[in-house]
Formats: sequence, C-alpha cells, structure tokens
Amino acid sequence: MAEQTSERAPLAQGFALVVGVVFLALGIAGFATSGEILGFHTGTVLDVLRTALGLLALLAAPRARTARVFGLAVFFPLLGVTIWGLLSAGTNDPSDVRRVFDPHWADNALHAVVAVLGLVVFLLPARNRATERV
Repeated sequence: MAEQTSERAPLAQGFALVVGVVFLALGIAGFATSGEILGFHTGTVLDVLRTALGLLALLAAPRARTARVFGLAVFFPLLGVTIWGLLSAGTNDPSDVRRVFDPHWADNALHAVVAVLGLVVFLLPARNRATERV
C-alpha cells in the first residue's frame, strides 16, 4: 500500500472563496452602475481590479496550495491600492492622485483588511492529510 499525503488549508480556501464572491460581485455591480454600491466607490480601474481578483480567487479556491498562494498574491496589489487610497483621501487637491481612481474610506478599509488577511492566510501552516491507496 502506498501512502499519499495531500495538503489541506480550509481557512485559505474559504478565504479565497469569500474574497472571490465579494470582489466579483462588487466588480460586476460596479460596471452596471456608477457612483457607489453599498458605500464602495465604483470606477473603471477599481471595477476591473475587483473583477480580476474575484475571478482569480474563485479559480484558486478549490486547491489548498493555490488558495494559500492567492493569499500572498492578493496582498501586494491590495496593499498598493490601499496606500493609493490613503494618499487620495489625504489630499485636498483632486488633480493629485485621484486622476486614475479615487477609492473612498470604505474601499480603503476593505482593501486593507483583505490584504492583511491574505498575508495571514499565506503564512498559516497547511495541514497534511495522509490517505492510503490500495
């Protein structure tokens, strides 16, 4: 009998699934409307980013390893978007950094929380599960 181990990361997979559903819904709804959705700003750049991250998350969710790597992969772009959003919110001159996109405080909070959780999910150890093959 050969023993095969498989990696389990239910937290990472659940994280990727929730992020995928939320970001895909926000991205698609943002294309359908203009202005705000439930307090979140919409704009072409934000909608494209959210739709792409949502699709990527849904593709990564079924496998433990890809879900964990997604956690790290989502950390860097959302950290950048959060920093951009904080700069945008902190300036009084709309021509400074808001030309590309202008995330609001709700957007900044969402992006920051998902970025930090993505890093945490990546750093958490995965569980190994041994299965026997006959």
